[in-house]
Amino acid sequence: MFKKSLYIILVSILVLLFCSCLTEIARPAFDLSLPPALVFTPEPFVIIDHQNNDAGQDIPEWVSLALEGNFRELETGDAFAGRFVFIANSEGSNINALNSWTDRFSAEQDFARLAAARIEARFSSNVPNPDQAYGSYFPALIRAASDAAWGGAVRVDDFWVQKRYTPAGNGEEAFAEDAYPGAFAANGLEPAPEREAWEFFILLTMERTLFASQLETIFQNLRPLPPPSPAQAAAANRVRERFFEGF
Repeated sequence: MFKKSLYIILVSILVLLFCSCLTEIARPAFDLSLPPALVFTPEPFVIIDHQNNDAGQDIPEWVSLALEGNFRELETGDAFAGRFVFIANSEGSNINALNSWTDRFSAEQDFARLAAARIEARFSSNVPNPDQAYGSYFPALIRAASDAAWGGAVRVDDFWVQKRYTPAGNGEEAFAEDAYPGAFAANGLEPAPEREAWEFFILLTMERTLFASQLETIFQNLRPLPPPSPAQAAAANRVRERFFEGF
């Protein structure tokens, strides 16, 4: 009787182990009954022409860093010691319109947008919902920075590149065709076609002390309505006190 019970227990354990392994092996990568998951697919590109190409010169370092999204590395070098670096960019298929944008760009009038965007990014860093974390303080600050008459911005250089985008992505949330073959067709979509575009960049700088003093004036004059809660005001003050760490 004991041997029979032991045999039943051992068989049961083996069956459970087998089912567990089978379940693990047979588990599908995704549910075919559901639409493929949405993933962010950056739009890959190659540079096919640039402003220095005819002269046989390379793309400037600041443009290469801007294309990589790492332009703030310029602030750690000697070339821009003691200055903050800002880069404006515009992309499109009409090179004449982009040339016009470059010609009309004014350091005095257009710098505020760049400053406000970077201030917004600093307050949003590691904060899932800035409006909730800071309350009315957050939109009031961004609006004040956008409307401020910033002085001292210097336009240093401008440059353009021509890109060819490959069909592997479309720059937005896209169905990952490589991960889910047939996903585009199944959802009535097509991969983004190959296309070309120009991107123009404008490099600006401002002395760090000058930027900091103007930002402090904005902080001091800010009167958000309705007033943020004590917790929201405290959260904003914590960022303000250590604003330039990671800026």
